[in-house]
Amino acid sequence: MLPLADFSAPCLDYRVRKLRCANLLKVFIAAQICGWDSLRRIELEIAADPLLQQEFGCAISASQLCRRIDDFLSCVLEALFHALLSRIHHHTVRQKKWPSAKLYAVDSTNLRLPQQLADWTYVTRSRSGVKVHTRLAILPDGNCFPDRIVPSTGNVSDYEGSDLLVVDPDATYLLDRGYVSYKRMDQWLERDCHFVLRINTHHLVKQVLEAYPTDASDPGLCRDAIVYLGGTFRWMEHPVRLVEFRDEKGRLYRIATSRFDLSAREIADLYRQRWQVELFFRWMKQHLKFAKLYSYKPQAVWNHILLAMIAYSLIFLLKMQTKANQTPWQLLRLIRVYAFRSWRGFLEAASKVPRGRTKGRQARKTPAPPLQPQHCDVALTKPSKRKRR
Repeated sequence: MLPLADFSAPCLDYRVRKLRCANLLKVFIAAQICGWDSLRRIELEIAADPLLQQEFGCAISASQLCRRIDDFLSCVLEALFHALLSRIHHHTVRQKKWPSAKLYAVDSTNLRLPQQLADWTYVTRSRSGVKVHTRLAILPDGNCFPDRIVPSTGNVSDYEGSDLLVVDPDATYLLDRGYVSYKRMDQWLERDCHFVLRINTHHLVKQVLEAYPTDASDPGLCRDAIVYLGGTFRWMEHPVRLVEFRDEKGRLYRIATSRFDLSAREIADLYRQRWQVELFFRWMKQHLKFAKLYSYKPQAVWNHILLAMIAYSLIFLLKMQTKANQTPWQLLRLIRVYAFRSWRGFLEAASKVPRGRTKGRQARKTPAPPLQPQHCDVALTKPSKRKRR
């Protein structure tokens, strides 16, 4: 599935005796997918399995892995990531899952680094780290995948990262409050880029061009108008649509958008899908080795971020090729179980349709009696004085 034949150029393996480029990619992508959380763990896994040594071409130490990842060209990993994205786009178009109106969620996540080992990522006196600016493609069936990423040091603002992500005029971009920039919003309007952007309460309305009545049957909608936004030092040159609504908990959301063709409720529902990018970042940090880095040198950090994105793209591509009903986490769990077992067994497990669910635990008509401590020969027990509610 990995197009590693395109990355076997002699220039990439010049004076490399062990672990050539293709095998190096296999090792670190396998480490991401299998959850090998350190270079020492990778060394032990390869040393303990002759089949892995045969697949990777050699057994290698943690220090050698560290040296190779520190000086490996990041452009190679970026090219591999884009090659996987082109395959994902091909499958989404062939399976008619890629919509004509593209929808992207744009956001960034922070990866903290120790100040003593990564002073090149200095942000404040108490924080050092890097950012991963991400454009997440959201499909109509609810699935999503990273369409483009821009790694940066932690002192690069969100709206500076958006200069490389908000470029397609045929798409709608969902953005949070960190991307509010009147200058950039004017540029997006001039390029006919559609955006749905949350703004803060301190972003003032300087002029109201037109106000629309809200739907009386939808009490969550508070405002729908065409306005000029501005501040103390700058006004917007072009008008935007302002939609205000409250969620189920009563929290107020103020949305500035260039989608004049949708209703206010459709704008509110569209912004709710921005939460997909937050769930994506949490998924990466929980299930892949995304937040815990192998090394803190600049090249190694960028390589680590790209390797994690490649691993997720592989999982998503496998999900599309096999047409599995599992979620990405369920599929990753199956991959880890069948990593060193038969491919046929994995396909059978991935294509298995879940049976009917049970009713689960039913509510009791009468409260359950309090649990009494059982006599135990290996522990001391004492009745609790806490009152049951």
